[in-house]
Amino acid sequence: MRLEGQALTERQGSLLEADNITYRRENCLLDATGSPHLFDRGQVMVGEGIRYDTCRRRGLISDALTNFTEGSTVWFLRGNVAQDSSSSRIYAGASEITSCDLPSPHYHFSAREVKWVSQNVLVARPVTLYVRDVPVLWLPFIFQDVRPGRRSGILIPQFGINDLVRPSPSYNRQVTNVGYYWAPNDYLDFTGRLDWFANRYVQYGITGSYNWLDRFVNGTIGFNQQRQVGGGSGLTLRWDHRQTFDLSTSLNFGINYASNTAVVQQNAIDPLQNTQQITSSANFSKRYGWGTLTLGGNRRQSLTEGGVQQLLPALTISPVPLALGRDITWSPGLSFTNNTTSSTPLGDLVQVLPGGLLDTLEQTGTSRITALNFDTPVRFGSFNWQNSLQASDEMTSGRDSVRFFQDDPSTPDPTDSLEVTQTFPGEFQSSLDWDTGINLPVLFRGSWKLQPALGIANTTSGPFALRNRNTNGGWVRQGKRFQLGATASPTLFGFYPGVGPLSRIRHSFSPAISWSYEPAANVPEEYARAVAGPGQEVVLRSEASQRVSVGLSQTFEGKRRPPQGDTASVNDAKLRLLSISTSSITYDFEQAKRPGRTGWATDQVTNSLLSDLVPGFNLSLTHDLWDGEVGTDAARFDLFLQSVSASFAVSGNTFRAIGSIFGLGGDGDSIGTERRGRELPPSYVAESGRRSRPGSFYSTSQAPLRAARSFSASFNYSLTRRRPTPGVTSLDDAQSLGFSTNFSPTPFWSLSWSSQYNITDGKFESQVVRLERDLHEWRAGFNFIRNPNGNFAFFFSIYLTDLPDLKFDYDQTTFEE
Repeated sequence: MRLEGQALTERQGSLLEADNITYRRENCLLDATGSPHLFDRGQVMVGEGIRYDTCRRRGLISDALTNFTEGSTVWFLRGNVAQDSSSSRIYAGASEITSCDLPSPHYHFSAREVKWVSQNVLVARPVTLYVRDVPVLWLPFIFQDVRPGRRSGILIPQFGINDLVRPSPSYNRQVTNVGYYWAPNDYLDFTGRLDWFANRYVQYGITGSYNWLDRFVNGTIGFNQQRQVGGGSGLTLRWDHRQTFDLSTSLNFGINYASNTAVVQQNAIDPLQNTQQITSSANFSKRYGWGTLTLGGNRRQSLTEGGVQQLLPALTISPVPLALGRDITWSPGLSFTNNTTSSTPLGDLVQVLPGGLLDTLEQTGTSRITALNFDTPVRFGSFNWQNSLQASDEMTSGRDSVRFFQDDPSTPDPTDSLEVTQTFPGEFQSSLDWDTGINLPVLFRGSWKLQPALGIANTTSGPFALRNRNTNGGWVRQGKRFQLGATASPTLFGFYPGVGPLSRIRHSFSPAISWSYEPAANVPEEYARAVAGPGQEVVLRSEASQRVSVGLSQTFEGKRRPPQGDTASVNDAKLRLLSISTSSITYDFEQAKRPGRTGWATDQVTNSLLSDLVPGFNLSLTHDLWDGEVGTDAARFDLFLQSVSASFAVSGNTFRAIGSIFGLGGDGDSIGTERRGRELPPSYVAESGRRSRPGSFYSTSQAPLRAARSFSASFNYSLTRRRPTPGVTSLDDAQSLGFSTNFSPTPFWSLSWSSQYNITDGKFESQVVRLERDLHEWRAGFNFIRNPNGNFAFFFSIYLTDLPDLKFDYDQTTFEE
């Protein structure tokens, strides 16, 4: 049978179109010439000629062009193609393979033989990589496992060209990611890995992951051992677990442990790794009909000092409010915590050895604070009766020395004194406290918002009852006294004419005023001696106190003009132009009556400024108010800038948003767009991606930068100063500047630069620079990282995005000796 002129035939769902089709039944052969097109099960093949055996259901297409999909990648195959009867296997000879969908592909692989098994494997041999028809690489074969899901297998080692051919005799080679991945079932997998850095360290470990969807359980557990050349090793353990038992019960914990923090710090490349803590935490939560039970804890281990802080256990019981009557509500709450510290540095101890030699001994200390709090507030209509009970027990161990002066009994001169040093092996204290008070109903709710309060407070600022070293373990207590107080928080408004796209500007003025009064009271002598330190005067009377505190918050807001002809807009969006918050200043009238004293009780004031005009703008200024001790007549009012903290972010829309307020370019909508659509630059340590950083076994990989992004930058500045004191050596001012910027100089180049600059020392403490080039299916990346500890690394990598294991790497990591 012969068909000519736009012939078409169909067989079992397969369509064949060609200029000429010839079918020989006795030989089971079907020949098609003249640009044949074969449509089979969603797959299209185009070639110069097709010969198909209908009996064995196998065919050969000369100079064919077809495509197949594996995962999210579409591969294009050109050459002499043969397909078997199941349509699941394709064989090709003298073929070209590429994932570039352009008419003239940017790259392709030229292979003599190709075999593709659907949902299984792709193999080609031998292979030559062409870029723009220029041969750049020859490989004996390429292999790609395209089976879906997880499969056990050998990990692909990571190393650079410089690790094969050293650029200098002093270069230390490194090979990472040597290991095996094993997935025994759908719920578990394990990864064993080895990293080697010549003349520095070897680290090995294993991680396992588990995930039961129907049990709502998942987590990761890992072990890592790092051994340094020349001695020294560190063990690292990690276990993250998340489990939901039911809608009201959950358990989450993350355990991290490092046996030698110095090993982690010395070999760190990531700048953030040196400043972080090794943190473990656990939390169990259960909701009942009567309330919520929470049990947990945490552990923090410092990388620099090696100290450990542990909060275990931490119990919180929060019952639902109980209605005892129509207008009576009881809202109890209970909490219990146990906080311990260990390996806390206490300074070196000088020891005299036989022969007069001196030696120093490193000292560390431990401490424990156990606290129990019970809150039992009761609301009677508009009256709130606050009640709280606290019990605590503290203990510290470690050498503690106290120096003080006392009268010299050997001389009759009362001005002569001796310097005495007392040394203690530790300290302990137990305390009980009870606080109560009534918050009266709020008066003048629409204006002054005045709320009076009546309470019963301790005579001194210490706990009601305590025992410590000064009482030889016996309990002593102080008295109680009434406390009167009131707070007022009015808000005043002022309106000003608008400017530019702003129709009106509103100024809100919100002072926060508080008053408290406590009468004078006597302090029992036993209690006064218990709270007085060695050499300190025993105070037997607590003076009266009448304090007034004033704080202030101001906000300038702008309301945008509605578009011309728009009469439907009722509530237009508001823009916060500037917000200023001033901390409270306190004056004590009773203190001012005492000789040699003034009423001022605040030694510093902080002003915080916020604005929506600049994304992330936050400015905080702290001033020291007095030259001398606050509250004494010898102190002189003298503003001294103590600290500055500032942060802000800028982008291309920032200046347009500011200019639009004054009618310069753009429109008012850009203000809201800037505020709603701004995004701060991401952290310079990426969280996901392809390549792991050497030197950090549990580190994540770097994610590709987003190309063609607009300019954005964030800045943070800090300044710390101390007022000079005559006769005392003062510390130098400390200033630092951190910034992070991201932008694309061209549509295909992306740049990210983050740094921390120490202005005081005049040097950069950390640097992270990333430069990437999008080459369509290829991506090139240049990364430079410098750690404050002196370690730095330079990475260069170019890889095929559709076949990431095909890459060219140059990695150089240098550790500070």
